[in-house]
Amino acid sequence: MRYNVNMNENNNTSQAFSLKKGFFAQEIYDDYHSMDESASDNWGYKCTYQLLPHGLNGEHKFLQLDTMQLSYARRPGGMMHDTSTAKGSIVIATIEEVADKACFDRMKLQSGDILFFDDAKPFNLMSNDTFNFSVISIQKNSLGKLLPLFNKALNHRLKDKDNKLSILLYKTWKEFTEKNSEPNYKEAEKAIVKQIETFLENQTLIPSTLTRGEEIALAIRDQVYNHMDGNVSIGKFAKQYEVSEKTLQTSFKSLFGFTPKHFIRQLKLNLIHNELKESNPMQGTVSKIALKWGFKHMGQFSHYYTELFGVNPSQTLKTDYQISTPIANSCIRRQEEII
Repeated sequence: MRYNVNMNENNNTSQAFSLKKGFFAQEIYDDYHSMDESASDNWGYKCTYQLLPHGLNGEHKFLQLDTMQLSYARRPGGMMHDTSTAKGSIVIATIEEVADKACFDRMKLQSGDILFFDDAKPFNLMSNDTFNFSVISIQKNSLGKLLPLFNKALNHRLKDKDNKLSILLYKTWKEFTEKNSEPNYKEAEKAIVKQIETFLENQTLIPSTLTRGEEIALAIRDQVYNHMDGNVSIGKFAKQYEVSEKTLQTSFKSLFGFTPKHFIRQLKLNLIHNELKESNPMQGTVSKIALKWGFKHMGQFSHYYTELFGVNPSQTLKTDYQISTPIANSCIRRQEEII
């Protein structure tokens, strides 16, 4: 559902946000397209991969205050994508639940983390299980003298001690979406900024700390994320980065909750899913497309595909899709067919 609460027709929305003051939306999604549409005009998703069955199910909520936007995401886990934020904003995310593994760019996330990032670049986000978080997007030009303090925290984490920020955000959601009285957006923003300022002044910023094996796992993720072909193998990666295959196994499990073989297989299945949706069933075949991405055993491939997407690959090929697919051509820079 999408609706407005206490809309102010005389709002003065800055260029960073396209939503009007008082805008509120709450939507449930169950596939890539509904997820993308539910993300509002101020967030962008790119190169979305489904890693587990029902990985693209979840809930989004958005609330536009005055110069600040609040959002909330509830996800069952099992997806990876690049996300970009509203232009000219600093974003503070409080992680409410990480059931197993979640990784944001170069940070391993835990429940209670508060992380800071901005619109400088897209950030990669993945999770393999239940993952719930709230997000505060603040226009940089509204922070005034506090901007250097907030900038210093970028790409670092703090801890939401005693759940103070989570509780404050929950109260704010209730106040502005359940009451009929005229809301005071500016006072609510002041309280949120003050709480974050208090954390920044009283805690030591936590940088990203990864083992060498985890650093290599991230490098491999980036490598296969933008450059996938049928010749990808764990042995080749171990040789390239001069580590043992066991180190790769341990590091991938630590970061992503998947073995490297399983992780890469899920990415390839998504690419096949995308290509099947774009192919003409009179010209393309499932076996040819599967072979292109390195699957030689069709029975095993069909099992993996059906397990992930809930339909067999032949059904996908025969279905007429009139809408764009989740993985744009720009997500994969090079593709090589196996001869």
